Amino acid sequence: MTDADCLRWRTSLAELETTATDVSPDDVPELAGRLEALKVRLVLRAQGTAAAPTAEERDEDRLLDAQQAAAVLGVKKSWIFDHSAELSPVRLPGRLLRFSETRLRRWMRRSA
Repeated sequence: MTDADCLRWRTSLAELETTATDVSPDDVPELAGRLEALKVRLVLRAQGTAAAPTAEERDEDRLLDAQQAAAVLGVKKSWIFDHSAELSPVRLPGRLLRFSETRLRRWMRRSA
C-alpha cells in the first residue's frame, strides 16, 4: 500500500467518525449494519480468507426490523423473535434487534 493509499483511507475514516456523531437516530441502524459488514470484510481480509464478493454481497444490505424480517420470510413477527438466535441479528442500543436482509435470504435458501 502506498503512502497516498494510507492517507486516503485514514482521511476517509476520520470523516466517517465525524459524520457518525451527527447521524440522524433514524439512520443509526443502517449505519451500524454497514459498519458491521465492513468490519467482517476487513477481518476476513486480514485472515486471508476473503473471496471475491458475490453479486448479492456487492448489493447494499439492509437492516430490517422484526416486522420486515417476518415479511421477508413469510412468518409471524413472534416467530422471528423465537428464532432470532438462528438469524444472527444485529443488536443495537435500547435492546433493538435488526436483521440483515442478505443473511435472512441466505438462511431461507439453506433451510429450503
